[in-house]
Amino acid sequence: MNPETRDAILRIPDAVREFLRRTIDTAGGVEVFFLARVDWQTERDARVATITEVDVLARGNEGSVPALLVRAEDWDLAIHNHPGGDLRPSDADTDIAAELGARSVGFAIISSDATQHNLVTAPFPRQEVQPLDVDDVARMFDHGGCLSVGMDDFEARSGQIEMARAAAAALNADEVCAIEAGTGIGKSFAYLVPAILWAVKNRDRVVISTGTIALQEQLVAKDLPFLKRVLPVEFKFALIKGRGNYACLRKVKDLEVDLAQDDLVRDLEVTGDSRQLRDLVEWAGQSGDGSRSDLAWTPESDVWENVMSETDKSLKVNCEHYQECFYYRAKREASKANVLVVNHHLFFADLAVRRQLQNYDFDLVLPSYRRVMFDEAHHLEDVASRHLGVRITPAGIGRRLSRMCSTTGRQRGTVPYLVRRLRESSALETAESIEKTFPLAINEAQQRLRDCFDEIESHLLETSDGSEPGGPPATRSVLERSLGSGRHSRETEGADRYNVQRRYRGLPNERALWNVVVEQLEQVQRQLQTILKTNDAAIESLRAARLDVQKRSGFLLELTSFGSRLEGLIEQLASFCALDDEAQVRWITGRWNERRKPQVAMEFASAPIEVAEHLNQAVYSPLKSVLLTSATLSVAKRVDFFAERLGFNSIADERFRFSSYASPFDFARQSLTVVANDLPGPESPAFDSALPEAVYSLVAAAGGRAFVLFTSYRLLRRTYDACAARLEKLGLVTFAQGDAQRSELLRRFKSCGCGVLFGTDSFWEGVDVPGSALECVVITRLPFRVPTEPLQEARVERLQARGRHPFMNFTLPQAVLKLKQGFGRLIRSTTDQGVVAILDRRIVTKSYGGVFLESLPDSPVRLGSLRDCVVQVESFFASRRA
Repeated sequence: MNPETRDAILRIPDAVREFLRRTIDTAGGVEVFFLARVDWQTERDARVATITEVDVLARGNEGSVPALLVRAEDWDLAIHNHPGGDLRPSDADTDIAAELGARSVGFAIISSDATQHNLVTAPFPRQEVQPLDVDDVARMFDHGGCLSVGMDDFEARSGQIEMARAAAAALNADEVCAIEAGTGIGKSFAYLVPAILWAVKNRDRVVISTGTIALQEQLVAKDLPFLKRVLPVEFKFALIKGRGNYACLRKVKDLEVDLAQDDLVRDLEVTGDSRQLRDLVEWAGQSGDGSRSDLAWTPESDVWENVMSETDKSLKVNCEHYQECFYYRAKREASKANVLVVNHHLFFADLAVRRQLQNYDFDLVLPSYRRVMFDEAHHLEDVASRHLGVRITPAGIGRRLSRMCSTTGRQRGTVPYLVRRLRESSALETAESIEKTFPLAINEAQQRLRDCFDEIESHLLETSDGSEPGGPPATRSVLERSLGSGRHSRETEGADRYNVQRRYRGLPNERALWNVVVEQLEQVQRQLQTILKTNDAAIESLRAARLDVQKRSGFLLELTSFGSRLEGLIEQLASFCALDDEAQVRWITGRWNERRKPQVAMEFASAPIEVAEHLNQAVYSPLKSVLLTSATLSVAKRVDFFAERLGFNSIADERFRFSSYASPFDFARQSLTVVANDLPGPESPAFDSALPEAVYSLVAAAGGRAFVLFTSYRLLRRTYDACAARLEKLGLVTFAQGDAQRSELLRRFKSCGCGVLFGTDSFWEGVDVPGSALECVVITRLPFRVPTEPLQEARVERLQARGRHPFMNFTLPQAVLKLKQGFGRLIRSTTDQGVVAILDRRIVTKSYGGVFLESLPDSPVRLGSLRDCVVQVESFFASRRA
């Protein structure tokens, strides 16, 4: 061992070792170059460098060494294997080690099975953590600070400065920090600036996770480019997209060949339009980043699947397109970035796999990280629940099997495609074996699976007449009394009568249905296991065939990918059937059309009832610092709700801080809130009939420029149909959610200047319309979630079992936060003005109404009849225009 590494030990965890071995084996045993990051510890006076992250640079070739030297500066250690087994450095290795050392990068040689290694040059220990000067950070936000450069309308905001201080302090002290930042604080700059300065100063990276695409686009297209111009440090940032957003060049090239031979209909797993496929091939040859967002048009999903990059269908370093691969090129750029921007869904999808593989899967979307900042943190519970749960549909299983081999009699799918390719490669025996066994196994399984799901469907329909209770009466009665309404089910929201949903509760009268469900799903698992054995036999046959290494790798990839997905599906089914796991809630949803066609839409789903402990184990405890921010984290100025739901209570007091910074806007001067108290209550059938006239009158009084927000799409359509023509006679332009994509509706609304937009859930938040284009927000009803949603029900019951009042401790806080989001659409700048009209009289007639009003900004509130509210609105705008 080199003398200078005597006191350093390189530790390669088993999962890392397996990754190295597998990658070298896939590359055919040739030299492969890797880059790694390490964490340092001291054990018994020895310095131990443990590998925490690995990326593949390239297979050995003339261009690998220069590429290694260029890229290595962002890493701690370069690694490559000696296929012959002799781990002594050659003269070339010594020269490389010297060049890397000059860049403060270590160098190691490993055996091809990764069981042996020689640490030629030890990684260079990173500098001690360099804390930020909190006062320096604050000065950047003050008059004369760097942020004032190039910003014509710059104004120093005390809330923004204090929030930036809090974010910097959380990074310095490795804290978990929750910050409620009122509208107009400028919270994105308040956390981005400390994150950038910290990452640059400490050669670290910080992940920024957002709840909506709109905010993600704002950060990447506007905020970060601006900060790149004005901050006194050089930094890099990257937007991380899911792998399925990128085109795979190997697939594109194969598709190009088959399009030229015009064999698509017969052989390929293609179900879409061939014209779109030809356009995709042409686009991929010209695209800058190869991502779906670079397309000027939207391909059909089944068409895009033919070219999209997939983890389990990637040859990785062994692919001839590896260097120019769109996905790996983006990943290499991400590895250099100080700031990574992702969305919550991608973050938790990545996190779920990291937990399963003990943080050591090196083909994940995100590079390693120790610090994360969640914007729009009020979404975390729902997003985490979804990614920690299970979603299975018969249609999805059927599509997966059909893409391998069509059961329609037409020779389409992966298997016919592989068989033809094998015959072209003279592997006739292997081709015949696969062609003989695979279609037969899938055809037989498909029929048996249909029988299984038909049996479940039959039992679901038998319970759709109400013979099985929807839930414990005590739970329902608490919610009904609190909401002041009758049973609020999917039927009252206008779902068609063939919608059935059944949640497992462990009640005696449910036993018959759930015994059938488990029995049939276990049969589904056995059928999938049979296909898996057929797939394994095909893999062994391929391995024994005399084929070119590159072709064999491609063929094996298709089958191993299919096998791994089947294994994952079997595990999910087993998890769903584990009825004794009380930490999860399970439910089945069935939807049928009027002819009751089977399995039009059936879903088997599960989710954790509580995510607090999951977040503590997977986020708060292992990460160095975590910041959670949103405009809506408190209810009646208290953070108790989120403290319980997101697990803040489990964090040590000395490590957790909550701060709240009020909006700088003068709501008392800029806004007015009116509440119509003479309309029927939402629980009354008369409410739906009275709503169109109320909406029309208020919107007309405001002169349009309005959002009308609903909690039910059915009620939205009824109200829109009743109002649209009358509003258009006033010269207003009407828009309804569902008529176009959200981004397109917003673009048209902003540009017309006299629009009225009717929207549901996605328009309550994440929508920014500053200026005179939006001066009125109509809230049709208080946004209580449907209490019969399975996860909602289970959480209510869990609280009730603990002696907690579910309405006051769960249902009400959720609705308050949603209302705050809807209210927040109105005032977006210091010059904005407008009116919020609330048409749900429960905000003043129910005892809980005060919690809503106390949680809203300090806008003047006027109560009265609808006519009084209309007069107030007219007076407000008349005085402003005067």
